[in-house]
Amino acid sequence: MANQEHVSIIKKGAAEWNKWREENPGVKPDLAWANLVGIDLTGANLESANMKLAFCKGSRLKGAMLNGATLFGTNLERADLSGAALEGATLEGAHLIKADLSRANLRGVNLKLANLQGAILEDSDLTGASKVNSEQLSAVKTLHGARLDAALLEQISRKHPELLNETNQK
Repeated sequence: MANQEHVSIIKKGAAEWNKWREENPGVKPDLAWANLVGIDLTGANLESANMKLAFCKGSRLKGAMLNGATLFGTNLERADLSGAALEGATLEGAHLIKADLSRANLRGVNLKLANLQGAILEDSDLTGASKVNSEQLSAVKTLHGARLDAALLEQISRKHPELLNETNQK
């Protein structure tokens, strides 16, 4: 379960949260199972945070720093993660249905069993992402401008070229 002090602070918004993170650099945030539905956390520093099974449906995490975060099974349905830094994060089993991940740094993320149905991955960087396959990516809304490892790009280009098109309105 989440540390209730951490939940209380983050619910005050990104500015308060980031101030607390600066004052407590050695503390690893524990937001596991936290209810963060619809909260605006634009630009929040959530690096290395434990957000396992957190409820973040519809949250605004635009430009948030989530590098190395544990987002195992986290509900990020319809969340705005555009421009977010998620390098090395664990998104295993995450619900990213209709999430906006445009321009997100997803290098080296673990996407095993992540639900990407209708997700927007335009201009995102998925190089080095692990446990992601063309079947998962076939469910996204768009991959236009996304950076993918060569083998995955080749599979998508062959099986679902429409996902790479600018005008894809699936």
